[in-house]
Amino acid sequence: MSFLQPLMLIALPLIALPIIIHLINQWRYQTKRWGAMIFLLAANRMNRGFARLRQWLILAMRTLALAGLIFAIARPLSSGLIGMTGGGKVDTTIVLLDRSPSMQQQGIGGASKLDSGRRQLADALRTLGSTHWVSIDSNTAQAASFETLDGLIDSPAMQASSATADLPSMLQGALDYLETNKPGPTEIWICSDLAEADWNAESGSWSVLRDSFERLPQSVRFHMLAYPSPSTTNLTLRVTEAQREPVNAAGISENNLLVSLRLSRANEDIDSDDKLTVPVQIEIEGARSELSVELSGSSTEIRNHRVPLTGDLTKGWGRVLIPADENNADNEFYFVFDDPPVRRVVVVSEDRAATRPLEIAAAVSADGTSNDTVEVLAPEQLDSLILDETALLLWQTTLPSASIAPAVENYVNGGGQVIFFPPSRLSSGGDTPVNQPLLAERFMGIAWDGWVGQDQKVMVENWRGDQDLLAATSSGAGLPVGQLELSGYGRLSGDVELSKLATLTGGAPLLARVPTARGGVYFFTASPDPRASTLAESGIVLFVAIQRAIERGQTALGNTTQRVAGESSGPTDQWRQLAGPTDVLSTEFNWQAGIYQDDDRLFAINRSVAEDQRGRLADQQVESLFAGLPFSRVDEQAGSLSGIVREVWRLFLVAMIIALLLEAVLCLPRRTPFRAGVVPSRARKGLE
Repeated sequence: MSFLQPLMLIALPLIALPIIIHLINQWRYQTKRWGAMIFLLAANRMNRGFARLRQWLILAMRTLALAGLIFAIARPLSSGLIGMTGGGKVDTTIVLLDRSPSMQQQGIGGASKLDSGRRQLADALRTLGSTHWVSIDSNTAQAASFETLDGLIDSPAMQASSATADLPSMLQGALDYLETNKPGPTEIWICSDLAEADWNAESGSWSVLRDSFERLPQSVRFHMLAYPSPSTTNLTLRVTEAQREPVNAAGISENNLLVSLRLSRANEDIDSDDKLTVPVQIEIEGARSELSVELSGSSTEIRNHRVPLTGDLTKGWGRVLIPADENNADNEFYFVFDDPPVRRVVVVSEDRAATRPLEIAAAVSADGTSNDTVEVLAPEQLDSLILDETALLLWQTTLPSASIAPAVENYVNGGGQVIFFPPSRLSSGGDTPVNQPLLAERFMGIAWDGWVGQDQKVMVENWRGDQDLLAATSSGAGLPVGQLELSGYGRLSGDVELSKLATLTGGAPLLARVPTARGGVYFFTASPDPRASTLAESGIVLFVAIQRAIERGQTALGNTTQRVAGESSGPTDQWRQLAGPTDVLSTEFNWQAGIYQDDDRLFAINRSVAEDQRGRLADQQVESLFAGLPFSRVDEQAGSLSGIVREVWRLFLVAMIIALLLEAVLCLPRRTPFRAGVVPSRARKGLE
């Protein structure tokens, strides 16, 4: 239990007053032995035990009455937030509200977790009497101060979003605010449904955050309002592909759109015999059609559903939607379509024999059609390097020199994709670092640092099958990355922390990505030369990685773009909303699902794939993330009308009144029982 006025508890020693007064009254009398009274005392010995018990009960009731009064004045709170004990007046309250799509799951009375969280946080903070509030935006992790509680609750940072929250970044934003503004005692309130995608519990930043909060000079207490209840009947809809129908073998192309979608439900343990028919509406530029999808088991996928396009429409937008259920945030999905740009791939190679597998993988598209736009340049031809309308740049020679690097960096900043492979001459350096100036170039802080040769084959230890170039296929099948074998690999060095997408035995990267604001820069440490690895022999991994990189590069070149909410934070002041929620501010376009237009370009923004995953953090994981910090937690349900913090001083006043009534009853004189032939003393006195 905690108190809003804990200083009033200083008066608790006053509950001893009734006992002190009783003892003083006892000391006022002196005992003198008197013969006649000795016989009276002996007659009353049988009632002495009850008299003492009544005296103690009277003292206890008087003491409880005083204690009840003092506790009531201290304004006690009843809360599930154990540990919110009085630490004095809080100077600043920081609110971290997870407003990702999963928080829009509805509960009792149709209220969502997000709505319930806002209401319960507002009630709790209003009761606690905070004076200064700060919100950390789950989209940008930026802090915003508010002088009124209503201003905080009604701010855009507390409204629904289509972007996945990043709790480590939000806590870092809170830490930055505390270090910059240096407020007094602070409380940090976190409201979340504990979705794994929002917490990134495996990130190494958690230990750094804990240490940083412990080092702060002011007291900081953490309180969590959690809504961990998973969905049981919710359906999820996602468009996996939308493209115009290609020209058929006869050279005839009807104006149709091929839409592929995936429909899944929350309960993954459903038997395949449990079938459900779901009406799916498909809207193209305002024109709607309906498709009935039979869902058996936990998910089903519809491939290349043909939707006729009106007239000569070749570029546009659409969306698919299903009926309302537990969470309407994942019931619709937006998409855009257009004729794809030319698949131009540039290969910079110093050894055509080694890069021949790269040329083959880039020359054949994913649908099996040939592509004649693969250009191969030798290192001496780099002066003529032109990257305009290039979907992918494959680089197998020394890293770009100072004269070439700016052009490649501009290409990446425009959304281009680059994959670097070890130069053939790198292996001639043996196991020692390469010192030739030709091989000492750096690109974006990364350099080749020699060749590691092995007497035995090097195997792949692990890889990221949930994202990027080596992710599992749309059907869920993983790539056979673990079957690759290497007789050696290029060693990387630099002052940039690489994101390892695949690692070899011993921890060296097989495929790593350099952090970029836009575009992609990858390093494959295995040579594509069949004599150095099985990348060419087991060509599926190489083919899929290159094809995915080409698709990403084409997305940057095209006039239509599929984006994940929050993946870019560029200016949106020139954007115009064509579809989506009507109450979205223009500054929020990057984080809200919908269709947007900027000049001739169309953007479709949707929730991330991670939002469709249903994993939740276990209680032990949550405790470990805040280990060593003052932390308390209360679990609630969406739609709950109860408050998480309630004043209970009235209960103590009632207890005080009851104690006074009992004390009055105990103080009443004992009634003398009537006996035949015996006149009560009062009556006898009256007769006299």
